[in-house]
Amino acid sequence: MKNIAYKTDHLANNFSQDRIIWEQFYESECKIIEKLNFDSSTNVLDIGCGCGGLGLALKEKFGVENYTGVEINALAAKVGQEMNPMGNIISGDILDVKQKILKNDVFDAVFSLSCIDWNVQFSDMLGTAWECVKPGGYFVATFRLTVEVGCNDINKSYQYINYVGQKEGEVAAYVVLNANNLLQQLNIFNPSKIIAYGYFGKPSATAVTPYTEICFSAFAIQKRMLGDNRTAELNFNLPKGIRSSLESGQQ
Repeated sequence: MKNIAYKTDHLANNFSQDRIIWEQFYESECKIIEKLNFDSSTNVLDIGCGCGGLGLALKEKFGVENYTGVEINALAAKVGQEMNPMGNIISGDILDVKQKILKNDVFDAVFSLSCIDWNVQFSDMLGTAWECVKPGGYFVATFRLTVEVGCNDINKSYQYINYVGQKEGEVAAYVVLNANNLLQQLNIFNPSKIIAYGYFGKPSATAVTPYTEICFSAFAIQKRMLGDNRTAELNFNLPKGIRSSLESGQQ
């Protein structure tokens, strides 16, 4: 099953007003991003950019000027380009955009905030995002974690794209990952560093999912420089159960 090209106007309506300034981003995201020493020269790719608000927030906070966003919802991408005319907002699925437009382009930081775990082709998107990170750069992503068995089945765990709390409209995958399984996937990339920050919370009011509690987390995964053979540096600022699961996966 391919990623869903959402047609709803809810994305454009919401993200033209929300997540466009730094203080509107989640604590987990801010804690991670602040560790990465961005400045005006940082080259950013934002997968699932909505209306490109991250580009505006990074410019406000760190002076970032080089911003490319990819958004599968055509209306949100159009509004985003109007809001951020200095940015480059590309309309399409990152899996297609990578092959046809970005090709061999690499970036200092590749973001996927509330995107990869909203799509059915989760593993393909994870790998594609990693390909876009330059050596020494970071992949920054948010994940929903559990110590239970994860779920990547849109028929069992999904979320309505509705920002007024109603369970109606188009639905997106609501991917919840077993923490240890996620770490195994990330270890395949042989990163030099993994930083994570997160906390437990209830699923979204518009989600239909078997989970009653989820760890909402943000990760920064650094791509190893050529010739760097050091043991990966790990820093997991996560709830005890989640952290224990990740640490046991490293043993």
